[in-house]
Amino acid sequence: MNNNNNAAKLESNIWKLYLYMVLYSLMFFTPIVVLFYQKNGLSLTQIMIIQSVSSILFVLLEVPSGYFADIFGRKKALMITGIFSAIAMLTFAVGTNFYHLLFAAILWAIAGVFVSGADSAFLYDTLKDLGKENLYKKTWGNVVFIYSLGVSFASIIGGLLGSINFRYPFYAMIPFMLFLIPLSLSLKEPQRHKIIFTKNYPFDLLKAIKSAILKNPKLRWLLIYSAVIVGFINIAYFLYQPYFKLSGLNIVYFGVVFASFNVIVAISAKYSHLLEEKMGQKYSLILLFMLTGTSFLLMSNFIFLFSFVFALLIQFVQGFSSVVISDYVNKLTDSDIRATVLSVKSLIEKMFFAIITPLIGWIVDIYSLEQALFISGILVLFFGAISLVLFWKEKTAQV
Repeated sequence: MNNNNNAAKLESNIWKLYLYMVLYSLMFFTPIVVLFYQKNGLSLTQIMIIQSVSSILFVLLEVPSGYFADIFGRKKALMITGIFSAIAMLTFAVGTNFYHLLFAAILWAIAGVFVSGADSAFLYDTLKDLGKENLYKKTWGNVVFIYSLGVSFASIIGGLLGSINFRYPFYAMIPFMLFLIPLSLSLKEPQRHKIIFTKNYPFDLLKAIKSAILKNPKLRWLLIYSAVIVGFINIAYFLYQPYFKLSGLNIVYFGVVFASFNVIVAISAKYSHLLEEKMGQKYSLILLFMLTGTSFLLMSNFIFLFSFVFALLIQFVQGFSSVVISDYVNKLTDSDIRATVLSVKSLIEKMFFAIITPLIGWIVDIYSLEQALFISGILVLFFGAISLVLFWKEKTAQV
């Protein structure tokens, strides 16, 4: 009877995680955040400083937050995300200058860093306890699907709210973020296999990660490849708004375009397991960097009212890569450090983003947006090809 009750609670984790990600996805500020910053007197340089600080904070907190999730529980990490998200939105809503908004962005980054890695590790170990870990790709694809649909819906609503007042999208998010707190507390914590908790555990854990990466070069190059793909996807996000303006798209339609982008991400993620099974690992990984580079090159050479359609290739890559690369990393990682290694994955992605972003921004300021897009495309193709060649060169620990 107890086993049946435990299994039922574990099963409920899945739909609760779906609901959690739907609520967390309601980022109404997405289509108006740059305009909101400018309305409060921030320059583009100050806006980029805020993004840089957020990225650095992610780098500093990724591994500690993953360690926290592995030791103290993934549900507690998800609860912390709810707390900091609600406070961040309130701070954004009442903020009036650079320092207010910088502080709000820091709170939002802390919220994001605690959910990063903990969500997918929580799902994987829940399925493992249920004996259904083979369903991870499909189930995580569903999570990314509903999350992306939520972001799409929020983009449209946020655009409408922002057209009335730029602060309304932030106020509207507060109750949804607050609900994450009791929802996370209702989750059933799955087992974390082979846990060894001692007073030296933090050092033992870091040594275990170091050993795993050094002894498993395939994992190392997979993490670097992921950083290249995700890094340039994030760079594209900050180039979209100036690109839309350059192409002549009216600001009124920005929210609709961002919503369509997330629909593509959602569909790509939902059916990624089917596409990956047909293509296999090799061609799936090749497709990711080729499509990303091609998208940048097309945007740099063709600028017209509907040229934003070229960015749909990047959105497809975002959904597809979020599922398949996560699955490859999970298969190369033991359960007891899974959330931490996934956090290391995100850490490397943020480091790459923090390093490459100033270069792309400098190119935009000194030369032009078109040249920045072109160089971004070339860099994706170069770094993507190199990291994949080195990944395949290693014969041990096949995914």
